[in-house]
Amino acid sequence: MQYGILKDKNFLLLMFGKITSLVGSSMQNFALSLFVLATTGSATKFASILAVSIIPQLIIGPFAGVFVDWFYRKKLLIFLDFLSGSIATFFTAIYLIKGEMPLGYIYVLVILLSVISTIFQPALQTIIPTIVNKDELVNANSVNSLVMALGSLLAPVLAGICYGAFGLKIIFIINAVTFFISSFSECFLNIPRVNKAKEKMNFQLFKKDFTDGLKYTFSNKPVTIIVTLAMILNFTLYAAQIGETFLCKQILKLSDFQYGLTQSMMVASMMIASVITPFLSKKYSLGKNVYLSLLFTGVTVCLCAIVCMDIFINTFTNNFISFIFVMIICFLIGFFLGITNIFVAIYFQAIIPLDYMGRVGTVQSTLCMLAMPLSSILSGFLFDRIPASIIFVFSGILTIIPVLIYKKFLVTIDIDSKVECNFNK
Repeated sequence: MQYGILKDKNFLLLMFGKITSLVGSSMQNFALSLFVLATTGSATKFASILAVSIIPQLIIGPFAGVFVDWFYRKKLLIFLDFLSGSIATFFTAIYLIKGEMPLGYIYVLVILLSVISTIFQPALQTIIPTIVNKDELVNANSVNSLVMALGSLLAPVLAGICYGAFGLKIIFIINAVTFFISSFSECFLNIPRVNKAKEKMNFQLFKKDFTDGLKYTFSNKPVTIIVTLAMILNFTLYAAQIGETFLCKQILKLSDFQYGLTQSMMVASMMIASVITPFLSKKYSLGKNVYLSLLFTGVTVCLCAIVCMDIFINTFTNNFISFIFVMIICFLIGFFLGITNIFVAIYFQAIIPLDYMGRVGTVQSTLCMLAMPLSSILSGFLFDRIPASIIFVFSGILTIIPVLIYKKFLVTIDIDSKVECNFNK
């Protein structure tokens, strides 16, 4: 990876604001999960917190892109970060005054911040191709991925230390401060206005722009194929993710610390993936990188079946060797998926018009997320009734099959590929 792009003040400020707010919000999410489990002792209530954070993304996600394309994205970032900081400050004051944080208040806090994040994330993502040149997209997205992975790695550690030493109040304060710092840093961004200001804003205009986003997505063959493939893979790989937790805690009986290490290994591998992505972009085409990384992901998921088998587990006197195998598997899955995510992001940024990127991006992400709740319910049902090794094999095979089906398309795409689109404004 070439870090020369960080010399660009705009990009550096954007990454600084991103990691600052990411660490704060991730620390709060981590601490809230510990707080809910500690105060209620209920895994169901803990899971409900995670569920309510996804609901706004599914409901508002497809429409958020219209607002992203309507407004000047610099002002939108500043306003949304400031609003998030204000909400975090308000709930901090409530906690300090009342000395407690009822579950209902936590629901409201999580939902409000999730709504804002649903608009903020596509706005942030669409800024990258407006401030960097096309030939710098690989490095820009690699750094962006590295920043996200670094934030995800640091946040639980910092949150654990701060929450254990000072309690929930310090986490709320840190989260509020990081949002305000991020908002302030974004004031110095120089972002070109690529979308025209709307002379009037009404439901008819909103409906037209939203429909245009859908039409662009489904009339653009490469975009449609990638979104379809992503939906299928989200279904199979989310099942594998749930299976990994089931494998660690129910089958291998790993400690919480060991399980935490498996998750950290996955994040660390994504960081490594972001570092070597520029090298891979020179060696193989964008499409071939996506094809190979997804193919290896499916093969790696199949390997989980070996660790689940009694003949493997009973070969060793304790679970240490199995734990090492799981660590290796988590590393490989995180590594290959990290490569895939970076190259897919680069491709979309290269082919989608800047004034459509908000709408198209949110439609894509929402469609991809739709498969996750169904996968969660079905896989949870199956893991209670069918040997885990069988489910892992099927998950791996169902990952490999669509990749092979779309091989001819995948290996031919690149940043400079010509895109046919039958959509007319």
